[in-house]
Amino acid sequence: MWNHGLTIVLACSALLSPAVAQTTKPAPIHQVHRMYVFGDSYSDIGEGYLDGNGPTAVAYLAQRLGFDLVPSNAADIAGKSIDFAISGAQTGSGLGKQVEGVLLGYGMRNQVDDFAAKVKSHAIAFDPASTLFYFAGGLNDRNLPSETTVANLTGEIRTLYDLGARRFAVALLPTTIPAFSAVGKRLNPVLARIPGDLAPQLAGAEITLSHWGPFYDEVMLHPSKYGIENTTDACAGRRIHHEDPTPCASPGTHFYYHSGHPSTATHKAVGDQLYEELQHEAEGKPAP
Repeated sequence: MWNHGLTIVLACSALLSPAVAQTTKPAPIHQVHRMYVFGDSYSDIGEGYLDGNGPTAVAYLAQRLGFDLVPSNAADIAGKSIDFAISGAQTGSGLGKQVEGVLLGYGMRNQVDDFAAKVKSHAIAFDPASTLFYFAGGLNDRNLPSETTVANLTGEIRTLYDLGARRFAVALLPTTIPAFSAVGKRLNPVLARIPGDLAPQLAGAEITLSHWGPFYDEVMLHPSKYGIENTTDACAGRRIHHEDPTPCASPGTHFYYHSGHPSTATHKAVGDQLYEELQHEAEGKPAP
């Protein structure tokens, strides 16, 4: 495991939630020691349905930052970076449903509320100077107005801010993946405005825009650069849909593992780009 990390410059508020771990000074700007993720199947690492054949991009980002990311239903979450993302989630509320023994569609509002409950019960404590709250949602908001998606995400950020969180990243969506192209193209302009619109309202907060979705587009558009040879066919079917789950011969060369959902090879390529993006932000350089 690596010991190095990365951070985004942040001015912390003097008044923080008592549930937040106390520090005597801000962490150096090259450090991120903790991350909490909220999202859908493109970030789910096992709390819901792992819609792929291995870790998702945020897990690879965490690995590059020097720590492991665990699902929020893991047996031991104390002191860990936690992924609350669940396949099928919309940005708002939704209790979800069990399908073939796995949870689908548990909303990002519910995920944030679960985090809040763990903070209030003292199951989670964090240092706001070295903790990143990562939002990657909207792919399942096809039937929601754009302004509702924005209201959902900004409301969730405000909830976390009130708990002491100060560092946030809001992800843009992919636009070259056919299953999600329309919603990505519709939502990206409004998602891009969230940091500039919301940050001035939250003293001491840093809200950045992550090019998470465009990084998937980069792999799709330049597959050979990342060892990808097939950008059209799924490698395997989904067990929960009673499809043949037998994997193809070379999943590491497929963009998709399941229909519309990337292989872990694709996720790794995106995770590496997310890490590079954070490096550039820490150095005050434009995103790669």
